[in-house]
Amino acid sequence: MLHLFDGWQQVAERVRAAGSVALFLDFDGTLAVFAARPEDARLGHETRNALARLAIDPRMHVSIVSGRRRADIQTRVGLARVQYLGLHGWENGSTPRLRPEVQSSLDGARRWLAARVQAMPGIRIEDKGAGFSVHYRGAPDGSVSEARSAVGVAVASAVKLRAIPGGLSWEILPRDIGDKGTAVRHQLSLLPGHALAMYAGDDRTDEPAFAALPDGITVRVGRRALTRAQFQLRDPGEVRRFLERLRGAF
Repeated sequence: MLHLFDGWQQVAERVRAAGSVALFLDFDGTLAVFAARPEDARLGHETRNALARLAIDPRMHVSIVSGRRRADIQTRVGLARVQYLGLHGWENGSTPRLRPEVQSSLDGARRWLAARVQAMPGIRIEDKGAGFSVHYRGAPDGSVSEARSAVGVAVASAVKLRAIPGGLSWEILPRDIGDKGTAVRHQLSLLPGHALAMYAGDDRTDEPAFAALPDGITVRVGRRALTRAQFQLRDPGEVRRFLERLRGAF
C-alpha cells in the first residue's frame, strides 16, 4: 500500500482531469484524533479551515460518513455545504424509522448488555437510537474479553442485529441499516455527471466503502493493515495536509 503523498502526482492528475470530486471522510481517527471518551473528540481548527475551503468550491461535494449520530457529527464539524451521513449513512437528512420489531430487538439487546457490562471496568455503552456502541478504549484485557463474549451472545440471540468491530468498540446495528459502501453509492447516485470519488477512513467500518469505489481514490488512515484501500495516511495530521493539498490540485 503506497503512502498517498508518494503517489500524489498521479492523484493530482486525476483530480485535475475530473469535472468534480465527491470527497467522503470518516470523523473519529480520520479527521479528528481519537479521544478517550467519544464525547471529547474535537475537530482541529486547521482541519476545519481546510474542509471549509474545499466545501465552498462548486466542484467539490464533501460528505462526512460516520458511525456517530448525524446531529452529533454536524455539531462537531459545523460547516455548511457539507453532507452529514450518520449511523453509517442511515441518517442522511431524512427521518428513517426502524420497523417496530427491529427496534424492540435492539432495545432488548441494549438493556441486556447494559446490565452485564456494569461489572466490567472500562466498558461503556453509547445509545445511538437506531443502534448502540459498546466501547472498550482503556479497558483491561479481562473486561474486553468478557465484553466480547457478551456482545456475541447478544447478537446471536437477536437475528435482526449484527455487531461490527470499530475503533476500540463494537457497533450493534440492525441488519436493516446498510454499511458505508451502501451510503457512498447512494450519495454518488444523487450527483450530476460523473464525479471522481475519494474516500478516507481508518477502521473496518470503512472497508465496505473502499470496496464500493474500485475506480475511486481510497485512503486507509493509521497503521498499515490488510485493506481494500489503495493508499495510506498515518494519522489525522496527515489527513489535514491531504485536504490542503487537494485544494491546490484543481
